[in-house]
Amino acid sequence: MAEGEKVQNDARREPPGPLVLAINLCDTVIRDELTKKVSLIGLFGVIWSKQFPCLHRQLNVHVAMTGGHGKQEIEVRLLRVSDDKPIIGMRGPMEFSDPLQVAELVIGWSNVPFEKPGKYAIQVCCGKNGGVLASRDFNVVRPDADQSGPDGVQT
Repeated sequence: MAEGEKVQNDARREPPGPLVLAINLCDTVIRDELTKKVSLIGLFGVIWSKQFPCLHRQLNVHVAMTGGHGKQEIEVRLLRVSDDKPIIGMRGPMEFSDPLQVAELVIGWSNVPFEKPGKYAIQVCCGKNGGVLASRDFNVVRPDADQSGPDGVQT
C-alpha cells in the first residue's frame, strides 16, 4: 500500500469512543452549583420487593466518562439480563470538549417497572451501532423469611 493511501485510511477512522470510569445507582444526586461537585446519596446494588411486578419510585444513574472526542451519541439503558429485555433507556448527544475531561451524566427515572426478581444491568453505549462501552449489574430480589429487606427499599 502506498503511503498516501495509508494516511487517507487513517484520516477516515472515527476517534475512539469514551471510556466509562463509573456507573453508580442511587436514590438522589446533588450537584453543588458553586463547586460543580456531585454528591451521590443512597448508593445501592440491590432492590428489595415483597411482591412482583413492582415499581421502583426513583432510580438515579450517575455515569462518569473520559476520552471522548467531540459530539458522541450516548445511550444509557436498563435491561433484564436473563433475556436482554429492555426496561427503560435514554439516548442523546454528549459533547466532549477535551478528551482528557471527565464528563458526568445523571439520569433520573421514576416508577421503573420490574416484572420479576433477577439480575438487571445498566449499559452505557456509544456510536452509531450502539456498542456497549460498560455495564453495571444489580439484583432485584424478593426477601426470604430469613432476610429483613423491607418492601421496595434498596440496600
